[in-house]
Amino acid sequence: MARNARWGLGVLVVVAATLFSAAALATPQLQYVWGGTGGTVVFIHGKADCSSTMTSCSSGDSSAGPTGYWTNDSYGYDMLDEATRNYTSATTYTRFEGFAIGYDLENQAYWNSANDVGSCLSDLMSGTNNSGCNPSKYQRTHFTVVTHSAGATVMDRLLSTGWFSGGANGANAWGSHINWVISLAPALAGSRSSSALYGVDGYGNFCTSFVSWVGGASLKNNGAASLTRGTVVGQAGAGYAGRSPVNLYKVVTTGGSASANNAGCIPVLGCGYSSGSVNVNEHDNDEDMGLLAGCEGYGSSDDMDGLVYWSDSDPTNNISANGCNTTDTSYGKGVTSCHYYSQFTGSYIHWFTSWANHSHSRDDAYTTLGDWQSTAGCYFRSPGTCVGQYGL
Repeated sequence: MARNARWGLGVLVVVAATLFSAAALATPQLQYVWGGTGGTVVFIHGKADCSSTMTSCSSGDSSAGPTGYWTNDSYGYDMLDEATRNYTSATTYTRFEGFAIGYDLENQAYWNSANDVGSCLSDLMSGTNNSGCNPSKYQRTHFTVVTHSAGATVMDRLLSTGWFSGGANGANAWGSHINWVISLAPALAGSRSSSALYGVDGYGNFCTSFVSWVGGASLKNNGAASLTRGTVVGQAGAGYAGRSPVNLYKVVTTGGSASANNAGCIPVLGCGYSSGSVNVNEHDNDEDMGLLAGCEGYGSSDDMDGLVYWSDSDPTNNISANGCNTTDTSYGKGVTSCHYYSQFTGSYIHWFTSWANHSHSRDDAYTTLGDWQSTAGCYFRSPGTCVGQYGL
C-alpha cells in the first residue's frame, strides 16, 4: 500500500510538472495590428487560447496571431478594422492605433488568465518585457480597452482587485492609463453555456448532459469551468469582480427571439427586414455549441448570443445611474432593462443594445460583410462600427 501510494504520488508530481511546463510555454503575446494618429486601442479576446501556442484561436495561426480571433475567415473582414476607424466625413476618417493581446483562456481559469493579461498590460504601460509578451518593448501611456465575451470577465478581475493601483505603476495608476473599457457581449456574471455544460446554476438538463458527454472534449476545459454564473458571481461577492473604478460600457443583446442574428433581424419584430445579409448560424460554425444551444431551447441561428445570457451581459447595481431602464421604448417594456446584482458596486454602464451574433467559434466575432459606420450613425448589426464611431 505504501509503495502504491508513493508510486501514485510520484505520478502526480510528474504529471503536475508536465502541466506546469506546458503552461509555462503558453505566454501571452502582444500583437501590433496597425498604426494610427487618433489614439491607441487594446483588444482583449474572450474564451480561446490565443497565447503564444495559438491552440484555439479560430482562423488565427502563428503567423496571423491574436487578430485571427476577430476575423471572419469566410470573408476576411475583421472587427479591428471597423473599431479603429472614426469617420469625420462620408469619405474621411481618423485611424486609431491597434494592439491585440493574445492569452490562454482554455487551459486555465479566468483569474489566472487575468494575471497573464495584467502582466502584458504592465509591459505595455512600462515599455518592458517581463511577461514575454512585449519583445519589441512598445510603450503606451494612454489607451482604450475593447473586450469581447469573457475578455470582460478578465478585465473586470483586474479592475476590481486594485491591480492597477499597485506595483511599479504607482498609486491609482489605472486612471492615468486606461480611458475606459468597451465590452461586447460581456460575460460579467458568467456564461449560461458554461453553467449548462456543467449542469449547475439551474441550467442543466438531460439534453445538456448528453451534449456535455458527447462534445465535452471540445467544450469542457478549465476556462469554461471557471465561467459558470455561480463561480463568477461568487467571485464578485468575495470582492474580486464587480468593483471596477473605470467606466465599463456594456454592449448587450435583448435575449429571446431574433436577439443574436446579424442577418437583418430586429429584436421583438423579427427577421426579414434586410435583403442580401450574411447569415451566421452557431451550428454551422461550432456544431457542439449549436447542439448545446438547442438543448436550452434556443435556435442556434437567432436566439442566443453564444449563450452569454442577457442578464449575464448586463448586470448592474443601480439601474437608473448606470444607463438602464425598466421600460424600454424601442423594443417594449422591460426588454433591455439591466438585471440587479448587488455584488456589482462599480461603474458598469449600459451603452447600447445589439443583435449581432456572438459566435463562440470566432468565425464571425461581431463583424459581418459590409457593416460600416458613417458620420450619421452606426449599425447595431456589427458593434465594431459603434466602437469606432462613438467609443473612441
